[in-house]
Amino acid sequence: MEESKNLLEKKIYRLSHRPLFMFALFSSTSMTVLGGTIIATSIPAIELHFSNIAHIDILSKLVLTLPALFVMIFSPISGILLDKFGRLKFLIPSMFIWSLSGIIAAIWDNIYWILFTRAIFGISTAFIMTSSSALVADYYIGEDRQKALGLQGFAMACGSAIFMCLGGLLAHYDWHYPFYVYGIGIFLAILVTFELFEPRTHKKTQHTINYKQKINIIKLLPCYLFGFSIMITYYTSPTQIPHLLTQELNVNEILVGFCISASAFAYGLSSLFYPKIRTIFSISNIYIIGFMFMGSGFLIVYLAQNFYFVALGLLVIGIGGGAIIVNNSSFLLSITHKQHIAKAMGFLSATSFFGQFISPILSQPIVRQYGISYVFLVSSFILFTMSFIAMYKRKE
Repeated sequence: MEESKNLLEKKIYRLSHRPLFMFALFSSTSMTVLGGTIIATSIPAIELHFSNIAHIDILSKLVLTLPALFVMIFSPISGILLDKFGRLKFLIPSMFIWSLSGIIAAIWDNIYWILFTRAIFGISTAFIMTSSSALVADYYIGEDRQKALGLQGFAMACGSAIFMCLGGLLAHYDWHYPFYVYGIGIFLAILVTFELFEPRTHKKTQHTINYKQKINIIKLLPCYLFGFSIMITYYTSPTQIPHLLTQELNVNEILVGFCISASAFAYGLSSLFYPKIRTIFSISNIYIIGFMFMGSGFLIVYLAQNFYFVALGLLVIGIGGGAIIVNNSSFLLSITHKQHIAKAMGFLSATSFFGQFISPILSQPIVRQYGISYVFLVSSFILFTMSFIAMYKRKE
């Protein structure tokens, strides 16, 4: 029995370390961040196109963040279903739906129908995010898992940066064009179909799982608080930076895409080097330093009056954000029983994407009352507060 288990583990190790397999896995995880980054630079143009619609300043930003509301609602549901029935039977159909609902938004010339397609897009994103994250936890353990989470963060950031630039380039010609980029999800879904495998037989597992052992949500609350705080601040970048650069600093959409992608590249490098960072700093210290970096980055953006300082601030935000997000996922998985991994990741997705959804709703009144720059000052204050909370938790 032990010998067959070891053979199975060796087979999973061999298959899960193939380059094409890893490309398929991490491409599916990166799809979850592409949802916003592809069309971020189109938001000012969408607002202008539908300028006759009441409250379009908020509605246009909801095109970017409304999917997050549905990710929040459906992530816990997806976690329960995934733990019970398996990962791939939800992941692959969701990837196709993600792609089709993303593309179809370009066809509508009605802001409300666009928002409807974005809701469908959000539901599919919930299943993709939870299942792909659960698969990473299933395929890799120990130090391999830390490296895999780092690679996952790197893939997400690189995809985000590349498609942010591409989205900026396409949005310069027409705000509809970036939506067509979602078509890449169809090709990724086909690749995942042929490359990934279900890491365990759920029918067999159901007989051995002790269902009396419940998930300890209270223990995981700090992870969810940190995930929420990161997203609520981080998403002021794609929702407010394009307006800051185009309207106040007179920067064109192409440069806007490159500027916002600076944060994603820094995020990716920070994620990639997380295993090395982890050998130097404790989990608590990574939280503290990471939040300090992010807060300082937003403070630079607030004080900046030119394009180059905004780009510098975004780089600093990305350095802190990449380390924190990988650190948060790694810590969450380390304190979660394997039978509850998908549920735990589902709740993390829910709280994180709730922060993403509510970000423009909270920031827009500040913009109306005080101006765009003050949003970044408030974000800086929130992040410095999170750093002090992490410091306090370390002393407990």
